[in-house]
Amino acid sequence: MPAVVTLAVVGAGSRGTGYARWALAHPERAQIVAVAEPRTVRRERLAAAHGIGAGAAVGDWRELAARGRIADAVLICTLDRDHLEPVLAFAALGYHLLLEKPMALTEEECRRIVDAVEEAGVTLAVGHVLRYTPYTRALKAVVDSGRLGEIVSVQHLEPVGFWHQAHSFVRATGAARTRRRPC
Repeated sequence: MPAVVTLAVVGAGSRGTGYARWALAHPERAQIVAVAEPRTVRRERLAAAHGIGAGAAVGDWRELAARGRIADAVLICTLDRDHLEPVLAFAALGYHLLLEKPMALTEEECRRIVDAVEEAGVTLAVGHVLRYTPYTRALKAVVDSGRLGEIVSVQHLEPVGFWHQAHSFVRATGAARTRRRPC
């Protein structure tokens, strides 16, 4: 059986706690060993759920990075605009990375991220969580079966609640104001 992968969570909001919850459900595969989150309530809640001591639950990702390599990988789940710096720092330390989408808000920042992980020789995965939902897997199975014939065009409509549209609009509007496009 493969060794348990140790993970540090940077950003204990919805995505960070969601990924951490997966580790709780699969302790034979992953263990959360550290968390960096500026909001005390979120940081303490995640730390308590995973048995993380106060020394490994910090308010700023820079504190975590200053400790060197204490896990196999880091989950970067900060606000979209705050992805670049932690990715650069943790890649330089040799951490493998799961980066929540979008990678960054500009093409230049995306390129810096790719350059950093290539230079460090670490793995970068970008979290696109909908690909693992039951309906997405069922659709892929149908497409892969050949029952639909040759696929020549796809129109994708995301089946999410009304609130997601407002959330995405706000994120895109903020990016548009600064002439940035998410990657």
